[in-house]
Amino acid sequence: MYAKDILDVKGRNVHTMHEDSTVSSAVEELVGRRIGLLVIKNATGEVTGVLSERDILQKCVQRKKDTTQIKVKEIMTDRNHIIAASEEDDINHLMNIMTEKRIRHLPIFEGSEMSGIISIGDIIKNMVEIKETEIRSLIDYISGKYPG
Repeated sequence: MYAKDILDVKGRNVHTMHEDSTVSSAVEELVGRRIGLLVIKNATGEVTGVLSERDILQKCVQRKKDTTQIKVKEIMTDRNHIIAASEEDDINHLMNIMTEKRIRHLPIFEGSEMSGIISIGDIIKNMVEIKETEIRSLIDYISGKYPG
């Protein structure tokens, strides 16, 4: 299973926000959409970074900053520091990146364009489905239901 397969099932919807928005409006967006990562764009629509729940907690809440006064661009992870993967990467590679880098959301690119975001929950869901399919096949084989 590859990143593109997960995105084909999950969808490629990427939630965005303008870099001059306040952090409090980003929090409302994250909570309202029940997501953990926003892609941040500038006035011309270029991706300038990403904003995660962790960014907000570490850079605002922990430091007691007023989220109604801080702009997203002040605390986001800059585009040059985004950890990402390709649509052609397999699920094990995605899982390794997320584990090694200790991140819960991974932007996925097709060439130079962001095509979606995969969360650790998406990875686990797909790993469970793969294992369930393998178990069913083994049970069918052992019980003689397997045609091969």
